Parts: sequence; C-alpha cells; structure tokens
Amino acid sequence: MTAAPEPGGDPVRRNSQAARARIRYSRRDALARFLGTLRSHGHHVHAESVAAAIEAWDEHGGDPAEENCDAVGEVVAVALAELGHDRAAPENLEVCPVARQAISATARGYEDGSALALVSDSLVAFAMLYAQHLADARTKESALATARSVFRRYFRDESGLDEDLLAASLRFSALHQRVLGGPVTPFPVLTDRQQTDADWYLTHCLRFVVAHEYAHVLLGHGTAAPGVSSCAGDPGWETEADELALRTVLHAWRRHGPGTRLHAGLGALLAVVVVHFSERALFIHRGTTHPPATERLDRLVRSLPPHVALLVGQYGSTLMGLTDRAAHFGAGAAPVPWQPVLDHPRVRRQGIWLDHRDDLARYAEIQSHAPHELVAALREGDARHGTAVSAGAEAVLAGRTGDGLRLWGLPPRRVEEITDPALPLSFWGLLDEIHTTLPAVPHPAGRLDPALRAATLAQYALMEEIR
Repeated sequence: MTAAPEPGGDPVRRNSQAARARIRYSRRDALARFLGTLRSHGHHVHAESVAAAIEAWDEHGGDPAEENCDAVGEVVAVALAELGHDRAAPENLEVCPVARQAISATARGYEDGSALALVSDSLVAFAMLYAQHLADARTKESALATARSVFRRYFRDESGLDEDLLAASLRFSALHQRVLGGPVTPFPVLTDRQQTDADWYLTHCLRFVVAHEYAHVLLGHGTAAPGVSSCAGDPGWETEADELALRTVLHAWRRHGPGTRLHAGLGALLAVVVVHFSERALFIHRGTTHPPATERLDRLVRSLPPHVALLVGQYGSTLMGLTDRAAHFGAGAAPVPWQPVLDHPRVRRQGIWLDHRDDLARYAEIQSHAPHELVAALREGDARHGTAVSAGAEAVLAGRTGDGLRLWGLPPRRVEEITDPALPLSFWGLLDEIHTTLPAVPHPAGRLDPALRAATLAQYALMEEIR
C-alpha cells in the first residue's frame, strides 16, 4: 500500500508510519495465493494444511508476526528511554516484519525523529528454530532433570542439543529460502514448558535485533539509503550498537521479563548467531559491515555476569560450529544430510516436504557443483533445447560477470546494482531475476534448473570464488 502524499514533501522521508504503510503486506493474502498455486499444481495434501492455516488466521483476527514485532518494539523503546535515550519512545519506533530477503534486519531514522526497523521473515523463522532447539535441550519436565542438564553442560561439556538435527533443519530451511523464496521450517515437537522457554528465548533474541538496529539511529551512525542496511558504515559502530542492544535486553528483562537473566543472555546469543546464519546462508553480498560473528560473540560473553557468561559462551561455540556447517553452500562444502530430517519422529510434518523431496535433493546437488561443472551442464542443456544460456555462463566463467548477466536478459541498471558489492543481494533475489529472464525450455522442472545453475555460477563470481 502506498501512502498518500502530504504537504511539505514525501511522507516516506518525513515519518516512519508512512514508510511502514508502503512496505507492509498481508500474510493472509499471501497464504491464499499460495493455496491457489498448490491446488493448481495438484499438491492437495499440503493445500489442506494451508487452508487450515488460513482458517486459523481468520479466527485470530490479525497478523501475529506484526503483533509480535509491535510488542518487541514497544518494550525496546521504553527500555532505551529508561536508560536515558531521550529520543526513544514507543510512539517513535515502528517495527515491521517483511518478506524481502535483501535484508536480515535494518533501521532508518526520519525527519520527525521517528524510526522504522525492518526484520525479515526469514530471520524470524531461523530464530524460532534455534529457540525451539535450545529449549528442547535445556528444559526438562522436572526441576531435578533441568538441574542435571545444567550440570552436564557446565562440567561435562554436553549441550543436550541434537546438533545433527539442528544443522539439518537449518540446511533444509535455508535451501527452501534460497530456491523457493519462503521459509518452510521443520520445527521440533515440544512440551508446553519447553514451548514457553522457546518463546522467551525468541522474545529476547528479537529485542536484541531491534535494539541493535535502533541503536544505529539513536547513536547517530548515519542514515542508510533506501534498501541498504543501517549497518553500512564504520565497523566500530557495530560494537557500540551491540553494547547498547545488550544493555537494553538486560534492562528490559529486569523491568518487563520474561524468564531469567539466563534467558535474556541466551536470547542475545541467538540474535548474533541467527544474523550470522541468515547472512551467510542467504546472501551473496550483504551491504553491511557486521564484524565476524565470533568477535561479536566474544564481546557479548565478556559483557555478561560470570555465571551467565560461562553457559552462553559454551552454547555459543557449539551453535557457531553447527551454524557454519549448515550455512555453507558451494563447491567443497561439507555434506549436511538434511533429508533424514523429513523422517525424524520429533519433527512436525508438512505435506510439501514429501511433494518436493526429489526436487529439493536436486536443487541441493546443483548448488554443490563447481563452476566448470555448472557451465558444462548449461552447454548440454543448450545442445538439447536449442537455447543459448551457456553463452552467458562462459562470460561469467571468464570473469565478465556483467556481460553474462546481460546475456541472460537482465537490464543494464539491474546488472549494475547486482555487481555493486556495497548493495545487499540475496541468492533468492538473483535466482528469481535470472529465472524470469531466461528463455523457457521443455524441461521436466521448467526453467528452474538452468536458472539455478546460472545463479550458482554468478554467486561464485560475485563472491570472487571462481579461480
């Protein structure tokens, strides 16, 4: 929806509410369109689950994602005001979840002193997955069992995490978002008590993310251009924003809850890990200056009380290791056997997994091919279908990425934006554009396989991994 012009200039330049009105979208309508697509393709099992989700949505009477973000934004603004930041107030901060993958999270200040923070749906989905696995590992049905779990973590270095299942679940969800553009996340089945703890971890995680982005505005770290993260500036700003975000999360926990100081500390940890995973798994280049996640984690641990820092640091090292394993797409990546997650007895079922199991396996394999293998496959496709996709691939392989993108039909202005490393670019965004411009081929999988090979090759070039 576009905001109506107001006297005195563009309303989007003047206040956050007008900017939010322009970018918000109806998730209920998006589900309805997805339902129509599923039915038209004969995916009736999954269509039934989506229809049930739409019915539940209508009974709820609102967008739970927006409601959650509104609640997080209000608490963050109040906490920052209580910490002495005069510009922070609930009416000055808008927080909006967005479907776009060209950001993980960002914020922008406006002429009236307000600010708009954007948090991608993909980041929220990943955060929920981490939070649920952490709760599954830490929360037992009795206080004694929980105490034993803490003892093992402290003294025997056993996290209690099902590391293989979490890595496989992250891989599966990232693969969906890279290729199909939307979060499909295999959540574990939790008890009520575990779900409560997972919700608390998620709350503190999102508070840290929003507080970090809002801190850039409050601390005068510059105003990002439209579509560019607020983190596009001096790397030292990141340390300042992290420090203020952690103070905000701990203050908000003391004044507003929920849970314990450890919930708040682990939630802050998840924020660092989730942003790292999102940007490494989904992005080609980020347009940001986030320091290495290990550095952010080390500073976070040093800023926490000792009894909290020890556990947060131990979980952090475990989560960082499995995150890096799950997030690496490309030739030479260690295999992450995500297929068994579909049959795991403790994972909630979704019909679409069974519908697209073979397709997803093929998509994963294509993204593990080396550049010369991708070019050879595109040449073979040209010979079979009479197309000329390999001409662009040859240009990319020779180091002329812009020429290759133009040969694939992308307009010159977009080519210039894609090849600018200062601008954020997601793999899905690149794939979607290439998929749209390549000629149709009589292939069982339509145009997606050639487009996926072309996008994977372009990713290598844009990340300077073609040697």
